[in-house]
Amino acid sequence: MDALRRLARLMRHAGFRRLVIVRGLSQGGDAVVQVGMATYLLFSPQSQPNAWAVAAVIALVMLPFSVVGPFVSPILDRHSRQRIVIGCDLARMMLALAMTAMVMTGHTGVTWQAALMVLLLITLSLNRLQIAGLSAGMPLTIDSDEYLNASAIMPMLGPLSGMVGGALAGVVRLAAARLLPSNWADGLVFLIASLLFIGAAAAALGFGRNQLGPQTGAPVTTWAQVFSGLTDAGREIARKRAAALSMIMVFFARLGYGALMTAIIVLYRHYFGSDADLERVMIEMGAWFLVSGAGFALSGLVASPASAVIGVRRTMIVAFAAAAVVQLMPGSLLVRPGLLIAGFVLGLCLQSVKICADAVVQAHIDDDVRGRVMVVYDIINNLGYVVGAVIAAALLPFDGHSVPFFVGLAGIFAACAVVFSLTSSESEGYQRGAVAAKSS
Repeated sequence: MDALRRLARLMRHAGFRRLVIVRGLSQGGDAVVQVGMATYLLFSPQSQPNAWAVAAVIALVMLPFSVVGPFVSPILDRHSRQRIVIGCDLARMMLALAMTAMVMTGHTGVTWQAALMVLLLITLSLNRLQIAGLSAGMPLTIDSDEYLNASAIMPMLGPLSGMVGGALAGVVRLAAARLLPSNWADGLVFLIASLLFIGAAAAALGFGRNQLGPQTGAPVTTWAQVFSGLTDAGREIARKRAAALSMIMVFFARLGYGALMTAIIVLYRHYFGSDADLERVMIEMGAWFLVSGAGFALSGLVASPASAVIGVRRTMIVAFAAAAVVQLMPGSLLVRPGLLIAGFVLGLCLQSVKICADAVVQAHIDDDVRGRVMVVYDIINNLGYVVGAVIAAALLPFDGHSVPFFVGLAGIFAACAVVFSLTSSESEGYQRGAVAAKSS
């Protein structure tokens, strides 16, 4: 009931309601694209993906915007964020239609697949830019004391939208594969994504041109301004110690989850399954990601009230500690029920860390550089996944069955809890932006 009251308070803002719709449709489409990519690259009968192949797919999803992000970040503070959001969704709609046509042709040549990978890279890169724009504009749709509540709702919406979109894509792919050739079934998934993207663009048209910011003027961006913008963002982060520490903790939370995702995919693909039963493997692996996504989605119902009771900083420490305990047992038993339980709790705990960190960053960073800082923050978030996946690829055996590796993940989460508790202090204003959580 408390969570519903918080949500009701946020939903009284028309701008926030529309932001929820845009992000839900957009991230649902993004999840559909990722499911299409995963089934096309990892679950075709002729493929034998190892941990490095999985890491490459994760890098394909996360790394592009991490590379180009610094060169586009000042745009969010110099141009209409509403126009950026609409442009990203329209472009992704057209790219998804192009991928639909390419996949349905059934061509498998090197040149053809390289072209498809380029389209995927652009599509997923645009997604990161759009999310950064929505994140930077979110404080302008709510009151200044509602950052924590809003930061709890938006990250909860993303995984929830991803769960719905991913589940829809998975069901359609499995059902269509029984009636159509596999390449037509894969293409149908990308077609669904294009419909979600056009829906998100249509919803974003309801915002005023400058409703999502920036609040300052919009000078022509030069290369000098690009690099000076990065410098400004870095200087702002360095000045705000609480925000900087929170970003570092998010990086290590994502690192652990990226390593875990890689291990889970390889474990289910080669240890629990084989090429003879790929459909069962897809269903069981999908169940793990669905359960873990449920933990992500429900984290907002935990992080916000917990932060109101014990504080934002302590909530982050407790979340890391709980993740360590659950990852150790049952997460290191390497049996399906234990992995499902750990997947749910880890999604809940690690996303709670992100929710708290988002509130800290948004509350401490000034609006005139918030767009640039949010892009840098997004890059840090994405790089954590990629670094974790690479570490997993370097350490895991071919079938992914390694108890020491899963125990090591528990050690990472425990170390984060200890280090953050020793390097942070309540006097640094971790509750800023969370006043509403205490009074609602």
